[in-house]
Amino acid sequence: ITVDDITPPTGTAPANVTVECIGDVPVADPLLITDEADNCTVNPVVAFVSDVSDGNTCPETITRTYSITDDCGNSINVTQTITVDDITPPTGTAPANVTVECIGDVPVADPLLITDEADNCTVNPVVAFVSDVSDGNTCPETITRTYSITDDCGNVTTVTQTITVDDITPPTGTAPANVTVECIGDVPVADPLLITDEADNCTANPVVAFVSDVSDGNTCPETITRTYSITDDCGNVTTVTQTITVDDTTPPTASNPPSTTIPGGPAPAPDPSVVTDEADNCTANPVVAFVSQVSDNNPCPETITYTYSVTDDCGNQITVTHDVIITDPFPPTGTAPADITVECIGDVPTADPLLITDEADNNGVPTVTHAGDVSDGNTCPETITRTYDITDVCGNVTSVTQIITVNDITPPTGTAPANVTV
Repeated sequence: ITVDDITPPTGTAPANVTVECIGDVPVADPLLITDEADNCTVNPVVAFVSDVSDGNTCPETITRTYSITDDCGNSINVTQTITVDDITPPTGTAPANVTVECIGDVPVADPLLITDEADNCTVNPVVAFVSDVSDGNTCPETITRTYSITDDCGNVTTVTQTITVDDITPPTGTAPANVTVECIGDVPVADPLLITDEADNCTANPVVAFVSDVSDGNTCPETITRTYSITDDCGNVTTVTQTITVDDTTPPTASNPPSTTIPGGPAPAPDPSVVTDEADNCTANPVVAFVSQVSDNNPCPETITYTYSVTDDCGNQITVTHDVIITDPFPPTGTAPADITVECIGDVPTADPLLITDEADNNGVPTVTHAGDVSDGNTCPETITRTYDITDVCGNVTSVTQIITVNDITPPTGTAPANVTV
């Protein structure tokens, strides 16, 4: 009887397994084969033979071989397939969201900002910048910055950082220097180009615009507040103001009217219209008004000085004077004493100004004086012309004459010598 076992033993390989990392591949363990059997051998020997990789990655297939051998050396191999395939993406935290004011302040993408990148299998997953995607808006503009974290199996995790670009800083600029002018017509036209130092943290050329002129409603001075706006591309606005003071300090002008001579008076009523060349730098029609009239109290001539004020709308004032000269061209009047006739030179009455009783003048009571007696040199009759002067306070003289006739018409008397007889 030849006893020769030629029947190989039997047994089932461990179940195929899939792991993610090479480090997760289980250690070979013959005890995992639990159903080894043989027709003759009670406990055939199970042994690990080898692990053979297909050389691929993701997945990598490892064929693990166990041998089952009976006591006669009959042997079979069973294989377990171990698949190594990392399907778990890596992890990492995006950089903190940031807000900046200007597009130029957006930081450069920097994968090194992700410091906690990790993976279940890969020691150093690769961090890379993917893209910046804007939402197309402005003020704010939202930029979504994407980084990728990639493990050795190409599993990718993307993380995003939100970068908000929002300019909230208003621009700057200096208002034009305050100015003072005299007339409202001298107020300069608003000119945004007078603001030359406009600047902004983001906008290269912020827009300068005229906003308004607002008056305080006063006059002399009137204050006008001129406002300009400086606006950046995000609509941040700074307003600057220029103060324009309108204050007329220049007095008006006018000439003294030429003097007027009025023979005999009376003095005229004040008349502002005698000032004809009144003018002002701002006021179209400065007001001429009567101030006073003063006489020099001289009788011949009397000068009356009329003072007029010339006032502009701001109360600036000058005075001009107009001289009215009152002259007296009118001689006084009076009636000479009645002509008389006397017989003898000794009967000629003494000159007596009081005999003129109706002397009169337009300028007070005139004075009557005896000017002289003039004889014609004749006798029987002799004519004496007696002159009286009537003089007014201005020296105007009227002469009146009285004729005194000396004519002796009475015959002389005498007694003849006594009659005699011889």
